[in-house]
Amino acid sequence: MKRKLSVLLVIAMLLSFTLPMMAGAESVSLAYKNGSLHLRKGPGTNYGSNGYVKNGDLIEVLSKGSVWSKVVTSSGRVGYIKNLYISGNGANYADGTNYYGGSYTGYVTTKHAGSSVNLRAGASTSTASMGQLKNGTKVKVLGENGSWYLVETASGTQGYMSKTYIKTSASAPAATYATVTGSVVNLRAGTGTQYAIKTAFTRGTTVKVLEKTTAGWWKVQWNGYTGYMSANYLKLK
Repeated sequence: MKRKLSVLLVIAMLLSFTLPMMAGAESVSLAYKNGSLHLRKGPGTNYGSNGYVKNGDLIEVLSKGSVWSKVVTSSGRVGYIKNLYISGNGANYADGTNYYGGSYTGYVTTKHAGSSVNLRAGASTSTASMGQLKNGTKVKVLGENGSWYLVETASGTQGYMSKTYIKTSASAPAATYATVTGSVVNLRAGTGTQYAIKTAFTRGTTVKVLEKTTAGWWKVQWNGYTGYMSANYLKLK
């Protein structure tokens, strides 16, 4: 009997180490509906892939770097993704970014024709540089965060650049707003009730609709919070 009990205790201990602890859960936050990206085996695109993570997937940050962070997914896969794509209850790396429903064209514009501007990992000069873009470089403008634009280069790299250095050829898509119709509705870290609750809204609250992510869940923003709400409790204004 004691031997069986000892075996069970060992199994329990092994499970406690192998199963991911999602107490500090955050989520993958991408600019595109149904978007996905590689979970890299190391902190860089030169490393192999350990599969994909999708927009809204629940993750936990194991260690944070200046550009890349080591994370574990809810299924137990470990790898690296850029801080730009992490949003949640902890460091809120990507929170505060208003994602447009689409994208529009912008051009890097500097004071001197031969100069370049840093593409940053976050909406601040204190974040790491992800490289530099030369004057005249064409980019896609995906969203904004205060005085910064979220842009994507021709190679697919996303990062932040000060609005001072971006000239656009068109206006950003018009914002869409909705009213909360339920008495108390949770804002979640992903598209489902299995994801962590970030906050809750009462009936009549007006939120900004960033994306109609799925048929049942919309990505919304309110007063610094960004997350997902059931479309059943939202009415477009």
